Amino acid sequence: MRQDSPLWHAKHVVRAFLLLIIAVIALVLLRSLLVPDSWGQFGWYRGDNIAEQRAKEQRHGGNISCLECHDQEYETIAGAGHANVKCEGCHAPVALHAVDGEWVKEMPVRREAELCLNCHQWLDARPRAFPQVRPREHVEEQGGEFGPAVCFDCHDPHAPL
Repeated sequence: MRQDSPLWHAKHVVRAFLLLIIAVIALVLLRSLLVPDSWGQFGWYRGDNIAEQRAKEQRHGGNISCLECHDQEYETIAGAGHANVKCEGCHAPVALHAVDGEWVKEMPVRREAELCLNCHQWLDARPRAFPQVRPREHVEEQGGEFGPAVCFDCHDPHAPL
């Protein structure tokens, strides 16, 4: 560029503009290489993920999967305080116990106060009507001794009250 050109003093602006254009083109090309074709197909995520998740082995079956063999426990829970609690929340994924309705091995049973206290530990933020306890005080009031499985000494988890 000649020194008598009217753009001589604006050459730094022209260079910055050219660099900006090159950066935008590079970002668009890079994005087209990195973003999968199915992105945004069903919303703000990768559409191919749906088929990938369906192809995974099902591990959880919900309470209805327990009904076939454990109808008595199912009915007890349905009419008790833990009606909204999923069996697998206290036990384990159903796939560890049964596959396609066939028994695989014994279902693990978690018998620890910590499990109960996940929901029933006293917290000021919980609604007052929700059953909450201060564990040590509660056990002492009942004349017991606090231990790892103390809740199960008095409460049946399928019908806790």
